Amino acid sequence: MEKLFVNVPVDKLNDLESLVFNKIIKNPSHVSQITIRDLAKECHVSTSTIIRMANKLGFKGWADFKHYLKNKLEYLALHQEGIYNNIMAFDFFLKRMFTDEYQTRITQLAKMIADVDYCLFVGAGNSGSLADYASKYFNNAGHSAHAIIDPYQLVQIHPDNKVLAFILSNSGETIQVIDRLLDLKQLGATVVAVTNHSDNTVCRLSDIVINYQLQDEKSVIFPEGKLTTQLPVMALVEQLAHRSNLIYRS
Repeated sequence: MEKLFVNVPVDKLNDLESLVFNKIIKNPSHVSQITIRDLAKECHVSTSTIIRMANKLGFKGWADFKHYLKNKLEYLALHQEGIYNNIMAFDFFLKRMFTDEYQTRITQLAKMIADVDYCLFVGAGNSGSLADYASKYFNNAGHSAHAIIDPYQLVQIHPDNKVLAFILSNSGETIQVIDRLLDLKQLGATVVAVTNHSDNTVCRLSDIVINYQLQDEKSVIFPEGKLTTQLPVMALVEQLAHRSNLIYRS
């Protein structure tokens, strides 16, 4: 069974810090849901003790430690008995999507969608299929939208048009997609990155970034086959279409 913590210098912890660490090891799910003050109260230690423990184990602080703990627990849950559960991964994403921070970003984007002349959805490969789906869904919702799924397609935007371009890319490193992104920025479009993680070229070049932050998965039969669930992208597309509809009505 894969361990929650690997190669962490627990020998550096003093007695109180070790007590906190043991509490975390025994109840990781509970600890991942509580505040540092609650943990300090349960362990009868100060919050400073918990922060020192996190620092000694190689983390920047409690927030960094808790972020690692949550992600690791999700990873272990998804890989029980070596079986990847894409529905469980999607469920984890939905919990994040309905946080205040995520919903604020969706509302911000929905207002922008309501204000532009049309939207573009750009993607290649699997993301190209998602771009096609997104443009059709937006058109069905009454929003003018087009898909760019040919990585070599010439991009043109009339200077009088306000355009919002969504770049769909799991990795954020597809060269042809990055080229289209640069073309769109040069033509005056506002660019929104929709990628799995934030540390990639597409995100660094975009005006707005939205991530779904799931474990990358590949086929065991065909190593180049990408199996990371794309359900979060479809959920985001549909949320944005519906939310911008509400803004039109108001």
